[in-house]
Amino acid sequence: MNQPTRAVVFDFGGVLITSISNQLSEIAVTHGVDTSVMHELLLGPRASGPDHPWHRAERGEIATAEIQGLLRPWADGLGVTLHGDEMARLLAPGGYTVIDTMSDRIRRLRADGYLTGLLTNTFAEFQPTMQRDIDFSLFDVVVESFAVGARKPERLIYEVTREMLGVDHRQIVYLDDFDQNLDEPIALGWTTILVDDQDEALRELDRLLAR
Repeated sequence: MNQPTRAVVFDFGGVLITSISNQLSEIAVTHGVDTSVMHELLLGPRASGPDHPWHRAERGEIATAEIQGLLRPWADGLGVTLHGDEMARLLAPGGYTVIDTMSDRIRRLRADGYLTGLLTNTFAEFQPTMQRDIDFSLFDVVVESFAVGARKPERLIYEVTREMLGVDHRQIVYLDDFDQNLDEPIALGWTTILVDDQDEALRELDRLLAR
């Protein structure tokens, strides 16, 4: 039985800001490989695991400064020779823009009485930048992977989000730009929107809330 939506939860990268895919593509070109290969090398495989340094940093287990030095086994496995500046290029400031229409929609959601949440895989070192670019007061709940010690798509981070919101899983709508991050919340009962285009995602959100 469907329940009315009480909370709308947003991912950060690729939803509230533009994706880092452009940086990944540029790095991939310099190495002569597909962007998908560079994505797997720098950001890790689709399935969350205990070993990849990007995943470990997102869980708060290591500092972001350590990632580059730990990538060698992953590069060797993919046949890529590292230049040593990949993470610096990927995380360089100014590589994305804020999607103002998303922030405006969050304000309207709050005015309409919905709870709002931010659910993101991120690093402790990146938090000041996020707070500079996005007003955290827009959200009733902010869930960051490094603070939880779990990252999407691990089930724990979604369960923590639901608990902090204080609603039923079936009362949550969630927007994320990575499809692998939607399987677990769907299994828990969340309604999800895969964000390929922010404007279309907002139209889909409006359709869902109007039901």
